[in-house]
Formats: sequence, C-alpha cells, structure tokens
Amino acid sequence: MRKLLYATTALTTAGLIAAAGDAAAQTSPMSPTASPYREQLPPSPPPTSSTSAEKIRLGLSGYFQQWAVYTDQSYKTRPNSGANNSSQPTTNLDQKHNSEVCVIGETTLDTGLTIGVNIQIEANSEGDQIDESYLYLQSPTYGQLIVGDENNAGYLLHVTAPDGGISLDSGDLCNIRAFETGTGTQTAANYGGLGANLFDSPTCTTNLRMNDNDSGKFTYISPRFAGFQAGVSYIPNLESGGDNNSALTRIGTGDGGRNSGLHNGVAGGLNYKEKFGEIGVQASGGAMWADSSSGTENGSDANLLAYNAGLQLSYGGFAIGGAWVRVPQGQRGTLSGAQAANVGGVAGSPIRSNGMSWTVGAAYEFGPYKIGIDYMKGENNKTTSGGLDRLEQGVVSGSYALGPGIRLVGGVFYYDWQEENRMSENNGIGGATAIKIGFEPTKRRATFVDWTGAV
Repeated sequence: MRKLLYATTALTTAGLIAAAGDAAAQTSPMSPTASPYREQLPPSPPPTSSTSAEKIRLGLSGYFQQWAVYTDQSYKTRPNSGANNSSQPTTNLDQKHNSEVCVIGETTLDTGLTIGVNIQIEANSEGDQIDESYLYLQSPTYGQLIVGDENNAGYLLHVTAPDGGISLDSGDLCNIRAFETGTGTQTAANYGGLGANLFDSPTCTTNLRMNDNDSGKFTYISPRFAGFQAGVSYIPNLESGGDNNSALTRIGTGDGGRNSGLHNGVAGGLNYKEKFGEIGVQASGGAMWADSSSGTENGSDANLLAYNAGLQLSYGGFAIGGAWVRVPQGQRGTLSGAQAANVGGVAGSPIRSNGMSWTVGAAYEFGPYKIGIDYMKGENNKTTSGGLDRLEQGVVSGSYALGPGIRLVGGVFYYDWQEENRMSENNGIGGATAIKIGFEPTKRRATFVDWTGAV
C-alpha cells in the first residue's frame, strides 16, 4: 500500500507538470481551505502570470482575534490518585488573543501550472512558532499536490457543524483556553494528572489530527467532479506541530525518528458538495492510520486508527449539521514513573488517543448578522488506570459583519470537564466577545478546494 502511495505521489507530480504543458496559461479563482480555522486563515494573493524571467512575488496576509472572556469556574484538582480534590483559584475575567502573519505567494507559469508557497507565522508565543509551511503545485484539471507542513487530506476535506460566530469543533473555546482543563498547569511536577489533550485525542475535535498537526507530508487533492472531491496524504513521521521537519536524520532512531513514535501514516478523505434546488448538501468521510514503533509499542492497539464523518444541510439562510469521529486505537507515548504514581497507573503503560466525539449545530444568517447554537461532547480513554477524560460544551453565539474582513462575535457558553479518576474537574458558565480581523482576504486555495461555507 505504501509503495503504491510513493509511486502515486511521484506520478502525480510528474502528471501535474506534464499536463500543465498542454494547457493554456490561466488564472484560477481561489477560496479558503476546509479547516476548523477556516474563518481565521486567509487565502493567498492572486496568481501573477509568469514570464520566463519572472519570480514569485511574496505578500503578507493573516488574521488577528482579540477576545474578552468571563467564566464562573469550579476548578478542582488533586496531587495524586489517593488524595482528595481541592479547589484551585481561577481568573474570572481575562483577555485572550490569537493571531498569525502569513507569507504567501504564487505564480501561474506560461504552461498553466500554478506554483505557490504558504508560510504561517504565529504572532503569539507558541511551541511551534512556524505553524504551517508548504509548497503546492496545482492545475484546475488535474488537482493539487501539497508538499510540506500542512494538515492532512482527511482534515482539509472534513465537514462539521455550522456556528453563529463562536465554534466548538477544534474551535474557539478550546483554542483560547476559555476554561481550565489542566493543560499546561496540571503536570506530574505539581498537581496530578496529565490534563486534557484537546486536539490530538477526540476531546475537542472531530478532525483527523491525532498527533499529526502540520507534520511534514505529501498530499494530493483532486478536482471536484459531479460534486465529489477526494484527497490522500502520506505522512512519513507524525510530529504534532511539524517540529524537526528539516532534520533528515529523524528517519533513524533518534527523537522524532520512525523508531520513537508514530510513522508511515496515511490519511484520506472524500467530500461531497451539491445543490438540489434551494437545498445545499455538504458531506464528508475520512480515515487515518499509522504504524507505532517498537520503541513505544505497548499492546496490540499501539498502531493508530481513526475515522470520521460530517454532514451539513442548508436552505436559504438556514444551516444545520454535525460531525463525528472515533479513534478505536492509537498510542502517543508512555507514562513516566512520576506520572504513573500520580494517576495510579503503571510506568511504561501507554498514553492513548482512543475515544470518540460528536457535535451538532444550527445557524441562521441574514444580511450582516448570523446566529447559531452548538453542542459537543468528547471522550478520551487516555490511560489504562481507569476512567475517561470527558468534555461537554454548549454555546449560543452571534456575529455581525462590521466591514470587509472584520466581524464582531459574542455568545454565552457552558462546559463540564472531568479528567479520568477525577484527577481534575471543572464546570461552569461563561460569556465571550471578540473582534475577528482577516488581513487582505484574497486567495489561498484553488477552486477545487471549495467546500467551505453554506452551498
């Protein structure tokens, strides 16, 4: 299977280049990629027709979100599995922001082949300061080949529930950490558990991410035909955040190598978009798998397997939909001695992505206004020490278009978090408002990646 993928990748590249030589030079309209950050990540600039001496001209794009969040939290933790929970102080009113600057550019050659680059730089302090960085070759007739640090094909083609302005599925509340789930503060060094893994388990996403956030990969996405569009990715090494992707020696036994984590990953997706009179239909299905190395394997379920589906229907300004993901197996590390002592587990036992999540939502858009309601529930069977991580969220939100690329959003939400063995727990209500700004939203993807938004 993987030998076939290697050959397919090479043939696709050659085919795109060769086919472009037979096509007249042309400019293709673009639209944003299908991603949970679709309202955040702006598309690329228009292609510049190339002469034999002309180079790609780079430009800047990006987004900025500034939030004000109020939460009434009841956050409790315990230092180990044998202790009682105790209340922890939290901040009620806080500001959050999320922003990126994108360096983008593309050109369409005289042969008709479009070549482009996209480099996304976090404007916040992050563990992976460069978010996504990739090159793409595209032809309106033969599709698009993406090489570099970008989400996989199953992720890009996924359909999820609509929202009124504040999203749940890999969404705003988890991205800005609107409430405490132990992430970042609750570690083996202080208070007890491992905290939530919001995006590499089904806790807060129905996407096929699972330790493959912007890993280096080869992705092919087809043009849309009769409403259908397909894509497949080959992922040599699954490295969340795309860390160490420039190190060729990582194919060995060192950190990030194939003998120290998930590798030889494949992710695919099928997307459908069509209108029947006034009714719009969007649907998707995808699957993902990867091998676990012998260095971290613990049990027969160490290899990663995940699959998902999504559906959205629209009529006039109304939209309703939902999505679902299941991860029956997948190991992403092992417990250290200190971690095992805290959670009541065994040192060397697996930390897993296993679990399931689902979301539903409805929205109505009229003029510059949009309102919506959403619900999401996710579970992660993180370790073998017993229990599940559970996160339940609900939100009612709305938005108003202040101007081109500028939206005012606001809403109220509730949440209920419980870590396995009650190592941490939190529940409460909150409210949030934000201004979301997109800089120069021109173009980023060719027309054949066009499912985003109501149809």
